[in-house]
Amino acid sequence: MTARTESHVTVSPNKSADHKEVRMFARTLVIVPAIIAVLFAAGVAGAQVLPVRLYGGAANEECHALVEGLGGGFCLAGWTRSFGPTGNSNVLVVKTDPAGIPVWARVSAGKYDEEARAMVRTSNNCYTLAGWTRSYGPGTPNKNIFIEKLDAAGNHLWGRVYGGLADDEVFSIVETADSGYALAGLTHSFGPNPKPNIIVLKLDQWGLLQWMRAYWFTPMHIEDEGYSIVQTPDLGYAVCGRAKAMGPALYNPFLLKLDPVGNIQWVQVAGANYSDEAYSVALDIANNVMVAGRTLSFGTAPGAFQDMFVAKFTLSGVLVWSRTYGWSNGDEEVLDDRSLVGTQDAGAAVCGLTTSVGPGIPNPNFLILKLDPMGIPQWCRSHPSPYHPGLQSDVPLPMIELAAGGYAVGGWTNSFPTLIGGADFMLSTFDPAGNREVCVEPQEPVVMEMPWIQARMTDSMCYPDHDTIFLVPVDVRHDSVCYVETGLDEHDTERGNVGFVLRGSGRNVELTLARPTMVEIQVFTTDGRQVARIAPREYAAGKQLVSIPGYALAGAYVARAIGGGQVASTKIVMF
Repeated sequence: MTARTESHVTVSPNKSADHKEVRMFARTLVIVPAIIAVLFAAGVAGAQVLPVRLYGGAANEECHALVEGLGGGFCLAGWTRSFGPTGNSNVLVVKTDPAGIPVWARVSAGKYDEEARAMVRTSNNCYTLAGWTRSYGPGTPNKNIFIEKLDAAGNHLWGRVYGGLADDEVFSIVETADSGYALAGLTHSFGPNPKPNIIVLKLDQWGLLQWMRAYWFTPMHIEDEGYSIVQTPDLGYAVCGRAKAMGPALYNPFLLKLDPVGNIQWVQVAGANYSDEAYSVALDIANNVMVAGRTLSFGTAPGAFQDMFVAKFTLSGVLVWSRTYGWSNGDEEVLDDRSLVGTQDAGAAVCGLTTSVGPGIPNPNFLILKLDPMGIPQWCRSHPSPYHPGLQSDVPLPMIELAAGGYAVGGWTNSFPTLIGGADFMLSTFDPAGNREVCVEPQEPVVMEMPWIQARMTDSMCYPDHDTIFLVPVDVRHDSVCYVETGLDEHDTERGNVGFVLRGSGRNVELTLARPTMVEIQVFTTDGRQVARIAPREYAAGKQLVSIPGYALAGAYVARAIGGGQVASTKIVMF
């Protein structure tokens, strides 16, 4: 573990990067290596490898940030309760190869809760993540804002913590044109009561504060929270979130436009008789500002079920279009600062959970929606599908469009009990049409309109205290889902794995081995309870038909095979 060093620095007025008086306590944040379990599957569409993988341990993990990895693959960030010193939540970062196999992982070492909520891949080939921590900063054990920079190999470069004496959090980060950063979140330390207020921080390339502002609606000022930020072509910023802008009982989604130094240029809000919230902001290739979230006031079943929404505005705040997408029998919700992305074809793509379509409803499934430049659906997919495991909760959060075409979505799932934990990081990839060989279903949401109106906000400067944070290495385990169960996975064979495939067949499972292997078979209910176990024994190479004990009741189950350091799983339906 990296040793922690301490020094105390006083920055005088007009001498610091932010030209304000800031007390700095330069204490190293430790991010250490981690051992992570990975549940993996690689599907192939033509020559494109489309992995679906889970990463986790014995407790819970959630992925809240995703970027394409330096040198190929992916980098995911979020939080874990499986790794770290105390069993509280700790920051977890996992870098993978193109097939989704972990290359390295890092975890924070704070003794209290801390979570990564956003990440960017920087122009100088590093990763910078942001979130909140209770372990470091002036307000501990209240929440403070952290920002941590890692090099391409996951080594700690620097970590900063900002905050006041109450809870302060950020949920979104963007690299700015000057190689610095802008972050958005909420504060209970700064701005007028009642709190929280929206906050935006501007940092230089070393993570040092240049300015920080709190924002709130007027004349109705009750609760105001920022969830996503992007830099706009005029070097200003667009921020979205939720606020009680029209009354004390209900939230309204907002879109806030700022100039380069954080002055308010315009504000748009939506909402009517129920709560509505915005969580993701993005730019299209024509430099329009798009915002996405969830609405209970508009859509297919106002007051009963939520629909996701996407709206597009010009840079000057003129509404281009605003639409809702969903069904009248369940909820569709956008939940992350990077759930919305402007696509290379001038359209957009958005992901969110659905409880209307897919397996296991009303438990949530992934929903991925591709829109044309006018917000009309081009295709829609739910994931997983009824033909593969996925009967509990599968919740998508960040989404990216891949440089080579297609999409990757991060999030969490507790549908797959094979890692013997709760929720796990989930990485799913799709081709440019939203397809993969297994685990997707086409869907057709109902599209409706949603109005917006202009509003007013005000702001004030903030002066937080400063501390530091770090990560340390950790390892993760692995297993497989959403693969084509027709033969051995060539990629696994090339990596020197045992190489086996498990396939369900009524009250039997078909086990295919590349060579003789000692294998244990376990059977779980879809909520993770083990109901059967076949003791380890050596099976010959080739296909073996193994009977499940007869005392298992009729229904859907997940079977898992463990052998040679590898794990495979499949759904079985017993009659």
